Amino acid sequence: MSIGKPEIGRQLMQHLDVTDGGKDWFFCDPDSALYDALGLNSGIGTLVAPETAYTFRDRIFRMNERTDGLKDLLSVLAKWKDAVYLPPKQQQAFQQGGTFIFKGFDTLYAHYDASTGAHVQVDKAVQLALAATRD
Repeated sequence: MSIGKPEIGRQLMQHLDVTDGGKDWFFCDPDSALYDALGLNSGIGTLVAPETAYTFRDRIFRMNERTDGLKDLLSVLAKWKDAVYLPPKQQQAFQQGGTFIFKGFDTLYAHYDASTGAHVQVDKAVQLALAATRD
């Protein structure tokens, strides 16, 4: 899911080299209606929140199992060196993301990123999503 127009989403997919059916799973929200409805964390304070420093510390020093340390971080940052995508609304510049698993109209899981880099553990989200398909 991306804030913005579909053409910006296509540029982002090309930049990140998303292929093999990626377009089937990529959605754009030109009016930011879903982002607004989700009530994601936002504001300059999310950039300087303690969670940001802890997240980068954990990645650099491999303090958890969800990362490959500094190598993983540098790999991600390298992809963004030439990417600048401005959100359609100025107040969204400091908006954080999240991970949500829905089944029909029910929310099975919701994780709101507290700050920059403080994302959900991907393995946990995938396990929950797969379990939902078996129910």
